[in-house]
Amino acid sequence: MSNSYIYHTDDNKYEEALAPRTTPPDTKIQNHIIVINSIDRNWYGYPNETPYNYLVKLGGAPTDQYSIVSHDYKNVVAFSIDKIILPNRPCIQSYNSNIAPRLNDYPYIAITVAGINFSSYGTNRTLNDTIGIFTPILPLPKHLSDVSYLEFKNTSTQKKEYTQSPEGYISRIDLSITSPNGTIASNINDVLDIYSIYLNTSNTVPLSITDSLVIQTNTYFNDVEFMGNDLIRMKNYVYHNMSYDESGIFNSWINRDSGHYILDIGKSNMGTELYNQIIIPIPASLSRSTGNIAVENWFSSFVDKSLSNIAIQDTSGKLINVNTQSHLIVNIKTLEKNDANLFLKDLQ
Repeated sequence: MSNSYIYHTDDNKYEEALAPRTTPPDTKIQNHIIVINSIDRNWYGYPNETPYNYLVKLGGAPTDQYSIVSHDYKNVVAFSIDKIILPNRPCIQSYNSNIAPRLNDYPYIAITVAGINFSSYGTNRTLNDTIGIFTPILPLPKHLSDVSYLEFKNTSTQKKEYTQSPEGYISRIDLSITSPNGTIASNINDVLDIYSIYLNTSNTVPLSITDSLVIQTNTYFNDVEFMGNDLIRMKNYVYHNMSYDESGIFNSWINRDSGHYILDIGKSNMGTELYNQIIIPIPASLSRSTGNIAVENWFSSFVDKSLSNIAIQDTSGKLINVNTQSHLIVNIKTLEKNDANLFLKDLQ
């Protein structure tokens, strides 16, 4: 007898047992995770924006360049900020160095997003406006103050829910990270205007391991805002004398996306309390074949032809500290059409 199955009038019952003829829902909830880095804001053109107060666009126009999340978010049913990662440095600059509170000295920090409020209620307007109350995941004792970053979680587990009907479109996140009293949590500066870049010693070749570049800034800063081993990026820097090909190469090297590490900071006038010089390495490396410093040929030529060893005002340029940026994890839930209506019977 054949092993083939023969079905008659009850075939439909057997098929229903394998794949019931249920109707799937027309819609589903889609979860979207967005990671935001404050360094992607327009820090060159908008000096009033800081790592604690800036705008992020969702979708945006083709001409937009800064703080853009390429995806559109429509029919939003919930919005929340789950985590923040912030630099663990003194967050308030004062003329008195004894005043140096850190973010983890606050009982909590809060985030407000313009137009997204009343996700919960509190005893004051600041609490009503917040999208979350954030505390460090692990309270850090004083002797761990050298930890570079702190991760804050949304202790209040707040989220803005659009329960009556989905929010048609969220096009921007205009956020502020604040202290419990509603003021911006940090007044630390992360952007400086460049005045000049020059060689730290007499411009003679060959260069040695003691040679470095001095970035003199128009903006003064303290030793918390910029320090050794911080990574900086420069933008739109132009050397004051563009008569040589090496000048263009120097501009490109200074403005490179990978940035430059700080060796030290200094002062052009030792009588000031604040600093206005950042020291970075020259374009060189240690040779694996000779064991000594190997300077890029174009840079040696540039030193011979033009690079000065005193501060001469350059044409333009700004720099930013990569190490003092804020990072946020945002969660947006949207109502989507359910296209996953695939059943076993559809494959037969």
